[in-house]
Amino acid sequence: MRKSAFTLIELLVVIAIIAILAAILFPVFAQAKQAAKGAVAISGAKQISLGQIMYESDNDDYFSPVVSFLPNSWAEMPFSYLEQPYMKSWQLLLDPTGPISLADATSGQAGTAMALYGLWGMPPERIDSQLTTSPDDFRFGTQTLGAQMTGGNFWYYDGIGGVLRPSGAPGNTIWSEYAYVQGGVPSLSSTAVARPADQVMVAQSGTYDFMWENVGGYGDWGNYNDTPDNFDLYWGASVYNTYGSDATICGPMGRKNASDGPSAGWFPGLSSSQSIIGNPTQLPTGITVWAGTDGHVSVTPWRQLMGTTVPINNGTQLAIKAFWPSGS
Repeated sequence: MRKSAFTLIELLVVIAIIAILAAILFPVFAQAKQAAKGAVAISGAKQISLGQIMYESDNDDYFSPVVSFLPNSWAEMPFSYLEQPYMKSWQLLLDPTGPISLADATSGQAGTAMALYGLWGMPPERIDSQLTTSPDDFRFGTQTLGAQMTGGNFWYYDGIGGVLRPSGAPGNTIWSEYAYVQGGVPSLSSTAVARPADQVMVAQSGTYDFMWENVGGYGDWGNYNDTPDNFDLYWGASVYNTYGSDATICGPMGRKNASDGPSAGWFPGLSSSQSIIGNPTQLPTGITVWAGTDGHVSVTPWRQLMGTTVPINNGTQLAIKAFWPSGS
């Protein structure tokens, strides 16, 4: 009695068909997985914004400070720490598209532990910094690449968050405390924001305060100002930047997409040890997840977020729309 069976040729044809289908479908699955991770990041931003709004409602309508320092201590409590009673989850701060896990971020090591706070930033008010001497200190377009974006003009910017810093001589303080005014500055109230849907409350970042308080050049690379168009390397370790580049930008982070260039500009010859430093050759090309002061969440290309302006001072100057709470 003869038994029917597949021939070797038939088996090879089936295997070839399966291989072709796998080659077609696996990239689609990878894209779907990446999109799902992006949705998680958006959901996390929404929860962070709701935590800020609940904090605000319990704080006489004032937003939380960007950071609170304890006297004579190394302890600093960024806004994401202050919001924990409302969020009740550290996991919400993590971006699943990045390499840092919750175990890494809470390891107790100085670098990775602070990375948890650096994934989201809150824009501080200009008056928070004791290094500012005039509104001209908070200008976009002071660096070469920024000037290309602004057409050689200056775009002004400001934030909403205050700071709590004890008065008196600093004790065992960390570097960022020195740049903030003693005694602290209150945050804005929600009613003081002219366009709540346009004003950034929190955004993806490399540091919790965008490093704007160091506008006078304290502690940054090359003695430049820490403005949004300066690619600062002080926080250059990759644990502070989970979006594909060892160089961070002083402001909202442009998250890297598969088709994008480096998320925070590119430094020729940049090594993992930071021993070889070049000059940035491009502005971020990625997207930024951010939440407005009205609580909504948006996903916007970095260049659009930072490049949309509004006229101020009777049309004689321009300000970045997403970072100008006083309105036109």
